[in-house]
Amino acid sequence: MTARTLLTTCLAAALTGALLASAAPSASAEVSDGSERTYRVLAHRGDGKDAPENSVEAYRAAGEAGYDGIETDIQFSSDHVAVMSHSDSLKPGNAGGSDCTPALKIHKATWEQLQQVRCVDHRTGEYTVPLATFTELAQVLAAYPNLQLTLDLKKYSGASAKAQRDYARRAAKLIIANGLVGRTRILTYNWDAMLPTLRTYLPKTYVLAYDHSNFSYDRVRLAKKLKASGYGIEAKYTSVNLAAFIAAKKLDVVPWNLSGAPDATQAAAFSLYYGPRTYWFLTDDPAAQKTSLEGGTAKLAWTASPLVTPLPAPVKVDKATFKAGKYRYPKVLGKAAPLPAAARFGLETVTVSLTITGGKRGNYAYVGARGADASGRVKVKLPKGSGTVQVSVPVGDDGRIRVKTTKKSKLTVQVVASTRALFS
Repeated sequence: MTARTLLTTCLAAALTGALLASAAPSASAEVSDGSERTYRVLAHRGDGKDAPENSVEAYRAAGEAGYDGIETDIQFSSDHVAVMSHSDSLKPGNAGGSDCTPALKIHKATWEQLQQVRCVDHRTGEYTVPLATFTELAQVLAAYPNLQLTLDLKKYSGASAKAQRDYARRAAKLIIANGLVGRTRILTYNWDAMLPTLRTYLPKTYVLAYDHSNFSYDRVRLAKKLKASGYGIEAKYTSVNLAAFIAAKKLDVVPWNLSGAPDATQAAAFSLYYGPRTYWFLTDDPAAQKTSLEGGTAKLAWTASPLVTPLPAPVKVDKATFKAGKYRYPKVLGKAAPLPAAARFGLETVTVSLTITGGKRGNYAYVGARGADASGRVKVKLPKGSGTVQVSVPVGDDGRIRVKTTKKSKLTVQVVASTRALFS
């Protein structure tokens, strides 16, 4: 995100609190399209475009601008002080992370040490911005009651499952202690370790489970089991079937890093098409997003149509004697496969041909996505003797499909086409 108990007696914090208490909150940016759906603007790392990211200034700017919410990142010092930083690792020139000096690991540093840290102000290039604390963030939220909080709950590199649970417990207690339960959503990439703890303290809070890499159906099943509210991986890995599978588990479909997809406009359309009723635009340019929503220029309604792309020539992915009732898993997408990994985005199905030699009467093939529920497989009758049939199915785990026959069969499997959703 391309997509986050401290008692302080320092005078600066006290003055900040007094200033925030007198601030007049602006109106919300929330927009409805006339249906049951609403759209909200979420400023990434505070208003990180017009102020230093994850800073008190950025939080205040977001409140003053009237955005619906802020997304920010939480870390903990060695003495359990909550600070707002994208990365546990602080170092100068930390591209995409926390560009700060001196170089420190937050979880190994005391609050006294972290008070000496200064992060870069992207407007000047100078290291002048102190680390914000959760206490200061809570003061901003008190001053701007319309401003919602999305907290990206992080971990440090190498953190044990116990350490991750401790982070979840500390963050949950902070949310409760500051009266922010009704205003907070949690986003975390560490949900498999953290969700059980979060649900102990925050049983009703919205928790979005994010994964970094290629999906597996079991990860979605686990997110559902652990009571996540939504699930997402990077848009470039999000197929139509994955979106449908997430929705079928009654989780919100929330792909992230839309700009990393092969077509960012199509990725945005995909996200809107499958997205939840309350749709948050998590953006580095909240002002532009707010203007387009309020001005009615943002395209919110999209239609999907299938785009079939035949391969220049069929590509063999398996040739074997299939044992009756035993699955084989031809790889059709990814490295050393007919379709590149980039084809996963928006993919509906691949069309494969099944060529049998010496086929027996009453023989059937079951074809589906690897790892998917059995209900999603397709049953197709195979010819007696020699012949070919075609079937279109989604792609599953590891870019593979699964194929089995009801009788022993000599089968050649080839990919002949792919179908993706095209949005307009």
